Amino acid sequence: MPRNKRLANPNAENALDQFKMEVASELGIADKVRQSGWQNMSSADCGRVGGTMVRRMIESYESKLAGTSSNVDLSNVMTASKDVNNDYARQTQGTLR
Repeated sequence: MPRNKRLANPNAENALDQFKMEVASELGIADKVRQSGWQNMSSADCGRVGGTMVRRMIESYESKLAGTSSNVDLSNVMTASKDVNNDYARQTQGTLR
């Protein structure tokens, strides 16, 4: 089954790309990405970046729900993808523990 690469909220694309590069930089692979591009990165590297992004977005969202602050500032991503998060929360309510 082909993957749908369209974002639910197109305004989130730039924020997600910036967030992806921030994570790549923290993992020490940003220079490699700039030289080779994402298409030439290993599955393991891409998985580490994507997994870290998802963990941080979930952490930020849970902190927002709990009314506490997270040490991760994803306000630009969270604002741009508000509708996506609302839909996701409705679909997965009670499954993330």
